[in-house]
Amino acid sequence: MSFLFRGDGAVNFFPTPYPDELLYSVLGRYCIRSGNIREIHNIQDMFGSRNVIASMELPTQLEALIANMPVNTKYTAEQFIYKHTLFPFYAAFIPSKRAKEIVQAMKNGEGKTIYIKIGLVSNTVILNRFFRFCPECFKKDIETFGEPYWHRIHQVTGVFVCLKHKMPLCDSTELIRAGNRQRFISASHENCIVEKEISYSNDLMEKMLWIAEDTEILLNNQFGFREGQWFKSQFRVKLIEKGYARMNNYIHQKKLKQDFVDFYGQEYLALVQSPVSVNSGGWLPDMVRNNDRTTYSIRYLLLARFLGIPIVDLFNTKLGSNDEDENNIDAYQELWDQRLIELAQSGLSIREISDILKSSTKTIRKAIDRLGIEEFWKFNGGGKYLHSKFTDTEEFRMKRERLREEWLELHAQYPDKSSSQIRKNNDGVYAWLKKYDSEWMEENYRRIKTVVNTVDWDKRDAELLPKVKEVVKEMKQGKPERITWGGIGRKLGISGWFAKSKNKLPFTKKYVDSVVENLQEFQIRKIQWGMSQLEGEGKEIKLWNLVETAGVKPRYMKNISKEIKKILEEKGYDTDFLSNLK
Repeated sequence: MSFLFRGDGAVNFFPTPYPDELLYSVLGRYCIRSGNIREIHNIQDMFGSRNVIASMELPTQLEALIANMPVNTKYTAEQFIYKHTLFPFYAAFIPSKRAKEIVQAMKNGEGKTIYIKIGLVSNTVILNRFFRFCPECFKKDIETFGEPYWHRIHQVTGVFVCLKHKMPLCDSTELIRAGNRQRFISASHENCIVEKEISYSNDLMEKMLWIAEDTEILLNNQFGFREGQWFKSQFRVKLIEKGYARMNNYIHQKKLKQDFVDFYGQEYLALVQSPVSVNSGGWLPDMVRNNDRTTYSIRYLLLARFLGIPIVDLFNTKLGSNDEDENNIDAYQELWDQRLIELAQSGLSIREISDILKSSTKTIRKAIDRLGIEEFWKFNGGGKYLHSKFTDTEEFRMKRERLREEWLELHAQYPDKSSSQIRKNNDGVYAWLKKYDSEWMEENYRRIKTVVNTVDWDKRDAELLPKVKEVVKEMKQGKPERITWGGIGRKLGISGWFAKSKNKLPFTKKYVDSVVENLQEFQIRKIQWGMSQLEGEGKEIKLWNLVETAGVKPRYMKNISKEIKKILEEKGYDTDFLSNLK
């Protein structure tokens, strides 16, 4: 079903969007029906400008698109943004001010800043390379609507299954970020081919369906935007409730990470590009700390599902907001503060106080400053033993024996670990023994020679070469793209290290160096392509249409006029028009 545009526009119809269809897909269906031979003419017709990029996730210039529609059209730019783009998913957890700026940019701005503002440039998640489809949806869409289309939820990076048919999604043969950025590609029998059956274990399927379900909720509900502190507070309530955090903001990071990994499994976390290392930092500790960082939306869904928070409640219900909870927190804080004052004035060290209160030394120091406590140790030079040495006391001997036993027990518990590895999580024990019992510590310090897990560059070189060749082949098809190290790296999603490590990849380097183009070589290839296009359309080759088709300006043609003349002469064409180059 279609409706008419204004009669004064270049376009006279527009396809009706299907359920969960990307706006990109709707525009692709228009392009098929438009009758235009060149993609740039479709862009001009729809947007009234040629300076628009065919963006799958977050399209721009939507007000210009709406402006070409009838005065009484039922569509608006905001309707397209919320119902037919990935904006509701990508922007779900960013602050309101930034979200509004992105909406405005999608209406009237350029795409460059949108991906930065929404966080897709700064985070470590690599977006899908190919459009994805569900084979069953493909069949049903043809039966119901007479044609297939790109479903919105299927294109979300991190969604691997169709929620409706509970089956794995397949990659199409169409690149999302193809060489021709002004071409809208529709789903079809030609590009949606099931080359091989994909299957996942029951355990993986269960987790994939969880996240697909939560993603669908994000896409289909306009929750409104919350500040980062709202989500930190929501997560904190559940972390305390489940024993991963205390009311003084201390978080049991190691226990949290271990249980999180046990819940999802490393295989699934790797698939959704959200691995968690129990013994180091990463995205999960950042999410539960008090900071203003945002991360990829899938990670919020992972944490919410782990903590048992329904997505609707995460946005709409203030967790832990009843009076009893607030009174309990206030009462606990008051008792904790009073206990800290007593301990600080009793002469104990900060580390000893932190052991008693089960809080980090950093938390203790902050609380001392907040409460304005004058610590006992400030008045005796930093120690509490004014008339005798600490090392001569019975307390010292007892503490030394206790920590020696603890150090040896840790080594018995982890026979394959070195002392350096063990002390990472037990630095207090090591620091005390190193300071007061250094000879014994030296005798009982386990050193294990470890082999650094370096990259096998020969293996990587061999695996990378065929992938690089395939990308170069894709870049040479269709409208020319300049072949560079950076361009190849971006298409493979490895631009961060690809060019920098070229000398470690001898076979790949040899091939890439043989195909990379300088600017003039690229312009010559564009001229050759432009001539082929004009020949295919049966058009006479003139300066003006060669400039337009090839996309090489006359001032640049002048620098390669000899090469252009040679190409024209080889094809038997007149070269007189080259004299008009300025």
